[in-house]
Amino acid sequence: MERKLLRVIMAFSVVGFALSTYSLLHHESFVSGALCDINATFNCDVVNRGPYSEIGGVPVAFLGLLGYGFIHVAAHLRSRRPKDQSLLTFLVLASAGAVAFSLYLTSLEAFVLKTWCIICVSSQISILTVFVASVLLRFRRSTS
Repeated sequence: MERKLLRVIMAFSVVGFALSTYSLLHHESFVSGALCDINATFNCDVVNRGPYSEIGGVPVAFLGLLGYGFIHVAAHLRSRRPKDQSLLTFLVLASAGAVAFSLYLTSLEAFVLKTWCIICVSSQISILTVFVASVLLRFRRSTS
C-alpha cells in the first residue's frame, strides 16, 4: 500500500511540475496560452499574467515548480528509505502548505479576478491528490 501511495504522490507531482512548467512558460510569454483561453470565465491570461501572478517579483508558477520538485524528490527518497519518518513528515507538511496556498490562489480566481485558469485548477487538483495520498500514507504508517 505504501508503494502505491508513493507512486501516486510521484505521478501527481510530475503532473503538477508539468502544469507549472507550462504556466511559467505562459507567464514569461514563451507559449501563447491559447490552450486555455476559452472565454471570460476560463482565461489563463487574466490569471497567469495578472497582478496576482507574482509574489515579490517571483512568478507563482516558479514556486509551483519548486514545490512539486521537492515533493517528488521526498517521495522518491521515502521509497528508498521507508523507515525515514522525517521524509513522511515533510511530505504531509509540504503538501498541506501547498494546498493552503492553492486555496488562497483559488479564492483570488473566484472572488477577485472572477475568472478561472484551467491549468491552475488542474494543478490545484494535483496538489490536493498529493496531499490526500500523503495523509493516507501517514495514517497508514501511524497504525502499523
